[in-house]
Amino acid sequence: MAKTLVYQIYLFGFLEKGALRPTRFYEHGAIEEATKHLDRVKALGADAVWIGPIFHSPWHDHGYDIADHYRIEPYFGTMEDFDAFVDKAHRLGIKVIIDLVLNHTSITHEWFNDCKMRKRLYCWSSKNRRGWKNLFDNGPAWTYSETAGEYYLHLFHETQADLNWFPRGPEKDVNWELVNKFHKIIDFWMQEYGVDGFRLDVPQSINKNFDLNQLEFEDLLYGNQATRVLNALFGGTDCFIMMECFDPTYGELTQYYLDNTPVDFVLNVALKDKIADGEDEFLRALGEQVENPGFMLDLESHDSPRFISRGATPEDMIFYMFNTKANALCLYQGQELALDNPTEEELPGFKMVELDAQTRMRFRSVQLIRDLRSTSRANARVILPWDEYARQEEFPSSYLNLTKRWIDYWRKN
Repeated sequence: MAKTLVYQIYLFGFLEKGALRPTRFYEHGAIEEATKHLDRVKALGADAVWIGPIFHSPWHDHGYDIADHYRIEPYFGTMEDFDAFVDKAHRLGIKVIIDLVLNHTSITHEWFNDCKMRKRLYCWSSKNRRGWKNLFDNGPAWTYSETAGEYYLHLFHETQADLNWFPRGPEKDVNWELVNKFHKIIDFWMQEYGVDGFRLDVPQSINKNFDLNQLEFEDLLYGNQATRVLNALFGGTDCFIMMECFDPTYGELTQYYLDNTPVDFVLNVALKDKIADGEDEFLRALGEQVENPGFMLDLESHDSPRFISRGATPEDMIFYMFNTKANALCLYQGQELALDNPTEEELPGFKMVELDAQTRMRFRSVQLIRDLRSTSRANARVILPWDEYARQEEFPSSYLNLTKRWIDYWRKN
């Protein structure tokens, strides 16, 4: 299997400096600025770029609460802007991967606001199942809908209603109405806009057992519901698929999804947290994972603090990424500059809670901002330092140029 390098673009890093969220149109939209950045992505030698989220959204969870699967978020740019992004990427020999969220939609989505579809496509209960907690702040996972007269499930933010992939029970047939709707979405972006594949956002959350009185995060990690959905959606489809996975076994679950689904690469997002247990434990887990050619190593993303703010030096981070047996790597924007978490002055508390729904919910659950600062996902969602890019490009010994040399070494060895 050829080595694969994916570069993640998170469009909030390309907004006008100081913007907390898309609140108005900009003279130059984020997608247009990201299109210019593709030259830097090409210089790193990336095979693909993962851009997301791009769909129209009310921004309660910064784009992962999708309101319309067929529209680009207008504050990021236009459909024509995205078309130009894909066109330039392909001219540079770079594949384009976009996010696909299978677990939920925004409650502003047309599916949720159609009374008949709402009942068929989402998870409902006549009672409030208090033993089920959401995964953001361990608060309620069921919210009452006055319109529907029942409680709907949301494993994440209360405005993200969970889709019901198995309405007749986990051992019954998959919800083919949902499958057909997602087939149309997949075909639209691949055929109309030339998208090459998808990064699947937390598909393990499909593994729900409604017989449980209490739901723990670990209950979602195992099960064949997610694999059945992935096979129904992508079986026979020729596209690039990378999947977010929580694999506390550091290999067993990764192999399970690679063996039983059409997924090309699995990213174990639990691995980067292992650095908190010390370098020896981290390297042990890393060594177990990288033996698998379908494992994709990522140490940073939009969902995590900067890796060197977790205790690693910039040199160590670069070494961990490129001096391993990893066959596939995912590099997050700014990681090539060895960025660390922004300072409190650069990212005040009020911006932290605006930039990340999880941080906001935990803050409202009476956790202190200072306790959330080091772990907040907002640390990786700030504006990219373009002057730092320019500075590092000029110095042969910069982290940017060191990263380029290590990528070249990784490809050749």
